[in-house]
Amino acid sequence: MTGDRKKQVIGLFLGVAFLLYTLFTTPPEGISVTAWKTIGVTLLMATWWMLEAIPIAVTALVPLVLFPALGVVSAKAVAPNYANDLIWLFVGGFALAYAMETWNLHRRVSLIVLKVCGTNPKMLILGFMAATGFLSAWMSNTACAALMMPIGMAIVKMVQEGDRRSEIEKKAAINFGICVMLGIAFSSSMGGMATLIGTPPNAVMAGQVMQMTGTAVPFANFMMVGGPIGVALIAITLWLLPAMFPIKALDLSAAGAIVDEELEKLGPMTRGEITTMILFVGTALAWILRPQLLSLLPSVEVAGKITPLAKMITDSTIGMTALLLCFVVPVDFKRGRMVLDTSLFTKGIPWDAILLFGGGFALGGALSKSGVTEYVAGQMQALAGMSSIVIMAVLALVAMLLTQMTSNTAVAATFVPLSISIAQGLGVSPLLMAIPVALGASLAFALPVATPPNAIVFGSGLIRVPDMFKSGFTLCLIGIVISIAVMYVMMPIAFGVKV
Repeated sequence: MTGDRKKQVIGLFLGVAFLLYTLFTTPPEGISVTAWKTIGVTLLMATWWMLEAIPIAVTALVPLVLFPALGVVSAKAVAPNYANDLIWLFVGGFALAYAMETWNLHRRVSLIVLKVCGTNPKMLILGFMAATGFLSAWMSNTACAALMMPIGMAIVKMVQEGDRRSEIEKKAAINFGICVMLGIAFSSSMGGMATLIGTPPNAVMAGQVMQMTGTAVPFANFMMVGGPIGVALIAITLWLLPAMFPIKALDLSAAGAIVDEELEKLGPMTRGEITTMILFVGTALAWILRPQLLSLLPSVEVAGKITPLAKMITDSTIGMTALLLCFVVPVDFKRGRMVLDTSLFTKGIPWDAILLFGGGFALGGALSKSGVTEYVAGQMQALAGMSSIVIMAVLALVAMLLTQMTSNTAVAATFVPLSISIAQGLGVSPLLMAIPVALGASLAFALPVATPPNAIVFGSGLIRVPDMFKSGFTLCLIGIVISIAVMYVMMPIAFGVKV
């Protein structure tokens, strides 16, 4: 039995043991029997998620079975969580990302950014990070890393070729490969922090906040917080990597030829690329400017009441509109070729992630309805004397440490509901505690197993675990400080919430 399998078996039985303990013991004072059962299911799911006892998407289905069976929440109340409004926002984002991949638009965007940045070693690293970070704000972090790594490998290979070099130049060439690969991996996660659809923890956070408090997290408002954090982290990474792995001795004048060659292979923009670009830009602007655009339209009558369209049309509506347009807007009208075809539903949408969101939303709803969050909120009164900034930093730190060894989505699904309960106990906005958990769960830079982009670039053979750990863990700690600092400045502006 391998080490991973042993971990899975231990997790499987440990999770069941937690559940059985809550089923056959008397609840602590102040906790109802229903709440105690809910805690048991939560511990089971958290253990199975953290140790990956079974596929994490399958664990997400546990609420559909155990909550009705244990009398916590009815099946009719649990099931709608798997079609939460925020899930469809994420599906719309997947559709746009798949359209970009289908027509190779993402590759052209990346190469253009690299061409603009030139052939200075540091500027070239910036080009890789800027292109990866921008794309990962709108599409899968894993897909971005998988796209950029071959381009990076081609340039690194060119840089490292040649025998007539001094030892200093050879070392600088090796360091350049490390900087490029780590830059791609790290910016894949940093860019995703900027938007609600950029990375699963952000979507989980927004859904849990809506589920447990009834408060929406607008797309544009979150970008005002997540965007500066992502940009700041990329800027610091651009300074940190060359500082840890010096590259000053390099001459990369020939690197531009590779980028030009790749662009030439792509040829002129196809109609599919142009159409996808228009849909992408239009959707992004609609997400960012939704309140302003809807305020220009008249209100509608709903159930005898005049209701502003801003309450009827959400970011999810825009996302699904984009998905529908991908199947309606033609690229080749005569042949019936649209921007997308049904392969979106077999290849483009990660249904396991969708199930995971649903399971997290179901868990959060049960914690709220059963009284667990109310109990936790009461216990949190002991923290009332502590600064909210300190609590935010602790929550982000815990999420960051856990996400180095397990799924960032699982960490968010488990700890966001707890953070909301803490916020309610302290009498502060749930966003102050939930957002740091989501951001902390995205600070997965220290180990190859922490996130798929890390594993992808580690497979290049250009970096070692110590290289990733010393730079990645440093960035993790810096990321917490930056996240809290940006929230301190931007939360009053973006959400009207004082830190």
